[in-house]
Amino acid sequence: MENELHDHRPQTSDTKPNTDHADALIRENRRITIKELGAMLSISVGSVEDIMKYHLQYRKVNAWWVPCTLMDVNKMVQMQVASCLLQQFEDEGDAFLKSTVTTDETWVHYFIPESQQSSREWRHTSSPKPKRARRSRSAGKVMATFFWDWQGVIHVDFLTDARTVNAAYYSDLLATDVKEKIRSKWKRGGTGSLPSRQCTPPYGQNNGNPPEIKMEPSDASAVQS
Repeated sequence: MENELHDHRPQTSDTKPNTDHADALIRENRRITIKELGAMLSISVGSVEDIMKYHLQYRKVNAWWVPCTLMDVNKMVQMQVASCLLQQFEDEGDAFLKSTVTTDETWVHYFIPESQQSSREWRHTSSPKPKRARRSRSAGKVMATFFWDWQGVIHVDFLTDARTVNAAYYSDLLATDVKEKIRSKWKRGGTGSLPSRQCTPPYGQNNGNPPEIKMEPSDASAVQS
């Protein structure tokens, strides 16, 4: 079977050499643009798009956002901590979950406008739509640190006075405000406790070896960082 003779222009852009060259350029620079590829291959943008879509089957995607990138030693420490917590859960069951206190930080703006969803109203189809001025979040904001257990929020700390969230900040917070809130909760008849966690010096201060994580039973008389 052969193609019939025709007077159309021969295929000069969508060819295997151009496809291979485009593939090599993309592998060298994953962020290269369609226009840059077209200029380097001396072909049109439409031809580059056809090569990318139908031959190489590439598509441009956004990077997956993560809170932070961890080094191998950080991943090892997290795995050791997770293994210790899992083992403690297997030993104690639900009692361990009820003795766990979790913390997290978030930015709190001084003013947060009403959302589009919360401003919705029930109206008849013939009624005019309500109007509201467009407003944005305030530039001023403060960092809030939350501590909570299985029953709810235990303590909220707002980062003021030019303080910084670091190990010293958490150590002071756990030994003072959070400790007192947990004791007050026990006096009111609440349950749960904050398990003490002891770690060896950080990596680099332990003769070059990764730190060993040791978990100890909960101590109702003290809260240790």
